[in-house]
Amino acid sequence: MNEEPIPVDDATEIREGDILFECPHCGKSMAIEAAGAGLMVSCADCGKPVAVPIPDAQTPEAPVATVPRPPLANGEAPEETIRQLDAALAMANDQIDQLIAERESLRERRAYLEQMRTVNTSRYAQMAVELEALQEALDRAVELLAEARAEKPV
Repeated sequence: MNEEPIPVDDATEIREGDILFECPHCGKSMAIEAAGAGLMVSCADCGKPVAVPIPDAQTPEAPVATVPRPPLANGEAPEETIRQLDAALAMANDQIDQLIAERESLRERRAYLEQMRTVNTSRYAQMAVELEALQEALDRAVELLAEARAEKPV
C-alpha cells in the first residue's frame, strides 16, 4: 500500500478508489490510495503538510477516482456478478458480526480474569504475611526447643 501522495499529471496512473485532492498551499493535484483517507501527508510538490480528505457525499472536493469497467470477458451477465458480489458481501458481513461478538466475549473474559488476578494478588499478599508470622513462631519454637535440650537436669 502506497500511503504517499503522487502528483497528478498526464502520465499518472490513477486507480479506481484513489482519492484525488489538491494541496491547499500550492494547488498541486495529487492522488492517494483510499487507505490514506484522513492521514497527514507531505505535498509531493511543495513538501508542506496536507490532510488527505475523507471522501463522502458531503465532500465533493475529495472525489474518488472511477475507472470505466471493460465488458466481462467470461460472458457472465453483470447481474450475476452483482449477485455473487452481494452474496460474498453478506458472508463477509456475517463473519464481521461473528468476530465482533467474539471480541466482546474476549473482552468480558479479560475483565473477569483481571478481576480474579487482582483478588488473587491480594490473597497472596495476605498469605505471605501469615506465612511470615508462622515462620517467626516456628523459629521461636526451635529456639525454645534448643534451650530445653541444652539445659541439663539438676
